Amino acid sequence: MSKLSRLGHISLYAHDVRRLVSFYETALELAVVNHSDETACLAIDPQSRRHDLLILNNPHHVHLAFWVDTLDHFKEVWRRLTDHGILAHGPYVESEYARFSFLDPEGNHVEIIWGHRGETPPPHRRKISFRELEKFGVSQE
Repeated sequence: MSKLSRLGHISLYAHDVRRLVSFYETALELAVVNHSDETACLAIDPQSRRHDLLILNNPHHVHLAFWVDTLDHFKEVWRRLTDHGILAHGPYVESEYARFSFLDPEGNHVEIIWGHRGETPPPHRRKISFRELEKFGVSQE
């Protein structure tokens, strides 16, 4: 059984970020929760503190993100990938979550994310060991 709990978000490439944002706001009533000229984060529920769709004008940052519920699941997915010879990058810690990433056979970037409840010591965005992640407490999910 999969250790993944849900799809985190999808990122899409856009030649015209504003045009694509407008489309998803109008067509699917997604709410913009963060934006710049080059990126926009949209959410189904803007109160959730998460984004469901990330629109970028950089084709090299297109990716899928999946969440896991526990640190054990996070480590299990890492172990499964590496046992199958898949090179995973990370893990990294960022404020309220830890993540690692890998490429699928077509070169698509895939992220695995675990939301922890621990306080991230500075620097807040950095590579971290699994042993160090044990200090971050239970997951947010």
